[in-house]
Amino acid sequence: MKIINKYILDELKGPIILAVFVFTFIFLLDIVVAMMEHIIVKGISIFDVLRLLSFYIPPILTQTIPIGMFLGIMICFTKFSRNSESVAMISTGMSIRSILRPIMAIAIGAAIFILFLQESIIPRSFVKLKYVGTKIAYENPVFQLKEKTFIDNLDQYSIYVDKVESDGKAKNIIAFEKPEDKTKFPMVLTGEEAFWKDNSIVLKQSQFISFDENGKKNLTGTFDEKRVVLTPYFENLNLKIKDVEALSITDLVKNIRKVESEEVLKYKIEIFRKLALIFSTVPLAVIGFCLSLGHHRISKKYSFVLAMIIIFAYIIFLNIGIVMASAGKIHPFIATWTPNVLLYFLGYKLYKAKEVRGI
Repeated sequence: MKIINKYILDELKGPIILAVFVFTFIFLLDIVVAMMEHIIVKGISIFDVLRLLSFYIPPILTQTIPIGMFLGIMICFTKFSRNSESVAMISTGMSIRSILRPIMAIAIGAAIFILFLQESIIPRSFVKLKYVGTKIAYENPVFQLKEKTFIDNLDQYSIYVDKVESDGKAKNIIAFEKPEDKTKFPMVLTGEEAFWKDNSIVLKQSQFISFDENGKKNLTGTFDEKRVVLTPYFENLNLKIKDVEALSITDLVKNIRKVESEEVLKYKIEIFRKLALIFSTVPLAVIGFCLSLGHHRISKKYSFVLAMIIIFAYIIFLNIGIVMASAGKIHPFIATWTPNVLLYFLGYKLYKAKEVRGI
């Protein structure tokens, strides 16, 4: 039996890893498309973009591991059924329960790994994501450039951007110098056009206006081109996690009593959502196993269609529940755990049907 269990585990690894990879790539597509703008238009290096993408992967994995494991189990046992290997396993005296044992081991292992991601890796990933994103923004301000935007997180200047062209150049810029003496009025720089180069903003057709201590115009001047060095003050930046999704279950439970009343609901939804994802691995593994186990002459296309329906139904019901819970229509536990309860019920029914029929 140990040899067969090892064989099943070895055969499951490839399809599960492939399925998780495919679903993770699909979930990343929107982010990748958004990042392409930064690469092509705003001049961000591919290396920096890949670093940013790597920090998005852990939270996505908590969603793609359960469904990837589900599809991977189906692929593996469909092959077993097609090659009559599942029939051979039953013929050697293995019961449905004994065949299911290594699958349950993978499901429990996946649940533990998701818990590890949620408690340890994801909070750090969000900190790193903000850290690297802010560093890129300071070193290359065009990264955060948007029309009708006031940029105030630079060390020496606050900048207003009226319009951004498709080539990344800005139009109608106003820059306010930040004086060391806060009681003094800032010098104002304007420019009809601007572009960024070597951590500096270059203003074309620029004008400057300074003011005296009473706020009256003191000095004015014009430049065909004015280079303003933007010194980043990133080294001493201390970032804290504020997004609810970035917090671990432990931190959510600890902080739920400290937050304002309107934030309590968000914390409860996130706690139950994270727990629901952890415990979804077991029923999905059982359902995938039961749908794919059978005689090789039985067509499997309907099983795969049903499998995709189950996957998308679970995702849709979970998201609908979260929306309704956020609106105060349903208790957060009911909203996030109803899809799980349905999965456990379906898994139990399919398992009992297979156990009665023997295969």
